[in-house]
Amino acid sequence: MTTPLKRVLVAHAQDCFRSQAYVSANWRQARFAFEPDFEDACRESDQFISILEDTGAVVERLAPEHCAGLDSLYVHDPVVTCGPGFLLGRMGKPYREPEVAAMAAQLRALGIEPAEMEHSDALLEGGDVVWLRPDIVAVGLGFRTNYAGLESLTSFCGDSIQAAIPVPLPWWNGPDDVLHLMSLISPLDTDHLLVHSRLLPVAFRQWLFDDGFTLLEVPEAEVDTLGGNVLSLGNETLLIEMGNVHTIRMLQDAGFRVLTYPGRNISLAGSGGPTCLTRPLDRE
Repeated sequence: MTTPLKRVLVAHAQDCFRSQAYVSANWRQARFAFEPDFEDACRESDQFISILEDTGAVVERLAPEHCAGLDSLYVHDPVVTCGPGFLLGRMGKPYREPEVAAMAAQLRALGIEPAEMEHSDALLEGGDVVWLRPDIVAVGLGFRTNYAGLESLTSFCGDSIQAAIPVPLPWWNGPDDVLHLMSLISPLDTDHLLVHSRLLPVAFRQWLFDDGFTLLEVPEAEVDTLGGNVLSLGNETLLIEMGNVHTIRMLQDAGFRVLTYPGRNISLAGSGGPTCLTRPLDRE
């Protein structure tokens, strides 16, 4: 999750939000924090995609016909990747269920054949899957991902993983809120993790420390503004929503180059940071 992006899938607000009227009719059902402004969201998507293109990555755009709702903007969640390829998830948020079939169609249009999970009762969302090492994955177990989803992932990945660590997630604000494991931990490079320790299980945090990771704490004031959701672009370069000034300064002091984007409408409204807005298809 921290090597340079070579190819990445991104959705555009113009396609997922459609119009201000569509946003107005759907943002409450999608449980967004507030109603996004359609025109501003489109400008934010333009800037976000431009940053990714400037890194040299090939940016694939989710086709309008595969945008199943407002949350389709967050392309990270409907599919998970590991050694054997792409595994379709099953969404724990009912509003997002149509995104899985839409993502499958998009991947096939790109020449990628995804696999489906074996367990019919499995729930698995990409935001709960954090690769700590190329062969070590942590999987958050909560409202969006269950143990059957973890079993389906490990079965699909097979020998490409050495260990899968289940991480029980707290109740927090209940099932209507978004609390993925990636809300609490973001890989920055091979040795550094950005974490929100207050909500991490003690044993898991201790394992991270014992395994040699340097843990950087998200400033408490910026937890709710997605300060803990950081996308690694590789080569010690990170991408974060621009309002998280204390987190940005801390990351810079730790030696990282930090790029920023405006995300009030595409990130803060739907609680989806830069990692949520991207589905890496290939990294170096």
